[in-house]
Amino acid sequence: MSTVFGGMAVSLDGYIRSENGDLSWLNDAMAKNEDYGFEATELRTGAYVIGANTYREVSGMGGVGSAVPTYVVTHDESMTTAGHEQLFSGDLGNLVARVKSSIPDDKDICVFGGGQLVTEFIEMDLLDELGVAVVPVILGGGVPFFGRISGWKKLRLLECKPFPSGIVLLSYGLMRPSG
Repeated sequence: MSTVFGGMAVSLDGYIRSENGDLSWLNDAMAKNEDYGFEATELRTGAYVIGANTYREVSGMGGVGSAVPTYVVTHDESMTTAGHEQLFSGDLGNLVARVKSSIPDDKDICVFGGGQLVTEFIEMDLLDELGVAVVPVILGGGVPFFGRISGWKKLRLLECKPFPSGIVLLSYGLMRPSG
């Protein structure tokens, strides 16, 4: 059965973007000889769910156009997509069910970007795994990784992988509420 996973790079003080939108802190931290799991993520992904702001940013850098089905979560019906990308507005639980039924059982759903979108998936208990790449920089402000969550969520550590650059990849399984 497909797993729903997601995550992002975050500064040590919990921000995914600086106050002025500059992402050079992230690019400056990554070393060319370190494998942060990008290829493994691509291999396991049968579909992407991406937030509208992240989609705009990635497409602006020429980074979209994958052959993997991509669902852009937005309320902006005028937004344009291409190829295997389509807009989605509605219940995220319905989207996950629809995507799971349309991809091979050995493939997973990657929630790619947007602190708000990741927060919504966590809040709705739709996320199975959360990956956090902690980048050794303190931004002092900006866009926080998480939005407001109504109650605490318990996680179990699946993997912790440090790199010489100082980046640490953390992978957590989200535990479902009992009852």
